Amino acid sequence: MTQIIAEASPHAAPGAARARPEPLRRVRRIGYAVLALQFAGFAMWSLTLYDHFALTFDFAVYHQAWYLIAHGDLNPASSIARLPTVARLPFWQNDGEFAVWPLAPFYWIWPHDVLLLWLQDAGVAVAEAVAFTWLCEIAGRHRQGRAAAWLGVTGLVLLIANPWIWWAISFDFHEETLAIPFAVLLARDLANGSRRAWAWVVPILAAGAPSATYVIGIGLGSALALRRARTAGILLMLAGTCYSVLIVLIHADVGVPLARHYGYLATSTIGAYAGAKLTTGSLVQGIASHPLNIARALWAKRIDIIANLAPAGLLGIGWVEVLPLVAVVLLANTLSFGLRFAEPLFQSLPIYVLVPVGTITILGRLSQRHAKLASVVAVLLVAQAAGWMANWGPRTQWQWLRVPDGAAATLARIETQIPSSAEVIASQGVVGRFSGRIAVHELAGPGTTPITSRTVWFVIGTAAGNELQSTASAIGLIGKLAGPLHATLVTHANGIWAFRWHPPATVHTMSIPGNSVPLPAWAAPVAPGATGHPVLTGPVSTWHLASAGGSGYVADELAWQEPAARYQVRLTLSATAAVTVEVWNDNGDVLLARRTIPGTSGIESVIIPVDAASAYHAILYSGWGPFRADFAPPSPGQRLEVRVWSSGTSQVNVYRAAIAQARGGAGQSTVK
Repeated sequence: MTQIIAEASPHAAPGAARARPEPLRRVRRIGYAVLALQFAGFAMWSLTLYDHFALTFDFAVYHQAWYLIAHGDLNPASSIARLPTVARLPFWQNDGEFAVWPLAPFYWIWPHDVLLLWLQDAGVAVAEAVAFTWLCEIAGRHRQGRAAAWLGVTGLVLLIANPWIWWAISFDFHEETLAIPFAVLLARDLANGSRRAWAWVVPILAAGAPSATYVIGIGLGSALALRRARTAGILLMLAGTCYSVLIVLIHADVGVPLARHYGYLATSTIGAYAGAKLTTGSLVQGIASHPLNIARALWAKRIDIIANLAPAGLLGIGWVEVLPLVAVVLLANTLSFGLRFAEPLFQSLPIYVLVPVGTITILGRLSQRHAKLASVVAVLLVAQAAGWMANWGPRTQWQWLRVPDGAAATLARIETQIPSSAEVIASQGVVGRFSGRIAVHELAGPGTTPITSRTVWFVIGTAAGNELQSTASAIGLIGKLAGPLHATLVTHANGIWAFRWHPPATVHTMSIPGNSVPLPAWAAPVAPGATGHPVLTGPVSTWHLASAGGSGYVADELAWQEPAARYQVRLTLSATAAVTVEVWNDNGDVLLARRTIPGTSGIESVIIPVDAASAYHAILYSGWGPFRADFAPPSPGQRLEVRVWSSGTSQVNVYRAAIAQARGGAGQSTVK
């Protein structure tokens, strides 16, 4: 690979390598050193995420398959990438992603799960190195001396200052990161007229249906821009298209059917077919019948289109050779239902890596005629790239590292206690590290989860991880395990709960509580600085949250996800002196109700009316100025939270909380 990166264009003039201007050669050396340091940063960051258990559903999907293949199961069935009607989906049907099979031997070279993340980091780093080599070659062809060197520096900045590259390697593991270096090599070799180009096609296609679009886009760009590669470009387009069709014909797309992503485009009522089962033919026909849906979808996501293109230089889309690939990637991602794929992430890696090459090509051509103008444009491009990095780079840790040190330490202890043969059901935000086994499932919200073993471990995070499950659903599940199911509580600390359960032989599924169930106070996460602590002695029905002295919140995070309406909250507690009960709408950080209770004679239930009819939208950071991006919104509904505050002069015990929508006027309600 080093030879591939370092070699000069086969079409350069004789002696071009020796005649390359010294400034550009220095830029290349410095650039490779900078990219090597960036790769080291990638690896350290991946290790940090791994050590903190900040690996979610996506990592679990690929890691489970990688682990099982390495242990001899050559046709692994995924217990986590499943369908409602299929408990275990053959992994190859997830999206025709076969690259994980060649990766399996790496497990035995160094059997540590973090290696999968490092392979991803290496893929992105190699892609950047190849792109940098290519843009330096282009800079040397258009300009000489310092002018060529500054073009190289501009391209280097556009690569290393793109925050979305860091976000791409932060989000678990995806096979697109393995395909991208081969995609850049394919595009470069086609541009340079190298016969070696075809060697990269199979590795690209092996990464699945998304990477097949890379082959189509690169082929179209070559057919349009390169006369000598026109035939090769057409053949590449056919290869990518045929492989995409083959994936559909052999049902390798069962895990991610086209209708789920694009079905909404096939109807006059946009959004109606978002989850419908459509054939590929009817989908194409429906989209053709409603072409304006595409324009509406693109316009609605225009902010993310700009966010994906701008940090990479934007100007590069004017290069015909790269424009079709950018268009294919943008259309495939942006037209997918919702913002999940339109937002800047791993799925747009070809844009982040190849648009800088196109940008340097355009700048090089411009500088031949208008050198000063090209310099001004280059400065502006570097400045705006720095602006994107300054805006979004520091947020990388906040976005992806949401498991505190204490929670990570607790998870590490739990991991050592779980046998490899046990079935694990874990919170979505931390499930990745527990996926090296035959049976693993994620907790992502209400519904049902399969039960396939006679020993099942539950690992539930109520205040850690990038979670999809609501606080109420997680707390309700903890209460269900400890109570009716009589599961064994193994450990609880730092917002992490672990249970071991031996289900009856007749049990094959388990229902996960909803978003508005009654909540056992002892299972609620306690914010730093709060004065409450769980008391878990005696029968489960007597467990509670008790004050530990000092003023502050005894209980908080007793929260439900509910629509805007009027409610009544029922709180069961005891207090030797006055305490204050508050109900907040966390979406808008608004106090909805406050009631001071003078004290109780034993355990009592109090009912508090709550006017939560005003809807508030949770604040989601979207950048500032021109450096904006839209991301998938949080779960719908209002997060209604109960807090109990004590001045420290009262002994307070909080047992349960429940919520119900008020019906028929004040005082009439049904508490769930």
